[in-house]
Amino acid sequence: MRNLTQIATTILLSAALMCACSKPNDGKDGAKGETGAAGAKGDKGDQGIQGEQGIPGPQGIEGNAGVMMYKWGERVVTGDAQYLIPILYEEIENYLINAYACIFGSWIPIPAAAMGGFSIDYALFKYSNITCLSVYLTKPNGSDEYDSPVTFDAFRIIVVPIPEENITEYAGAGGTGSKGAAPDYSNYAEVAEYYGLPQ
Repeated sequence: MRNLTQIATTILLSAALMCACSKPNDGKDGAKGETGAAGAKGDKGDQGIQGEQGIPGPQGIEGNAGVMMYKWGERVVTGDAQYLIPILYEEIENYLINAYACIFGSWIPIPAAAMGGFSIDYALFKYSNITCLSVYLTKPNGSDEYDSPVTFDAFRIIVVPIPEENITEYAGAGGTGSKGAAPDYSNYAEVAEYYGLPQ
């Protein structure tokens, strides 16, 4: 009987210890802590090494610096003929004027002397505030008008502006030199090619 009492007491003590050591699972999770503030932005880094230079592009087409060409078709000329240039007469001295007539299938620079029994020359005059180029035909000696009809297959006037810095005034006699190599103005094809104009 005494043994049974000891066994029962031992069982009760063991159960009590087990209950005391067990932790009930009924507690709630604690509140989550706040996220820390973001760090400050770092300093700007050093500039990188410059890259290699690219391959140069192709050369552009050279401009004709304001050169103008005025063209007319076929015309029968007896004595003289007038061609209007839309440039103020007061400003025409700032331009180089080149006139060409296509006669007998060839471009002839004007003035032209003693061809086919006649010569050709021109003069500039004011017409209603603009410039008129008057072409006139004379006999080879230049003294008399050539009154037989001459057919111009085509007519061209090339007007080249002279830059202000290239104009020099002289108090006395003398002339001005041009800058750079110029084309042969007696050759229409060479002049047209030089200024990039259609032929």
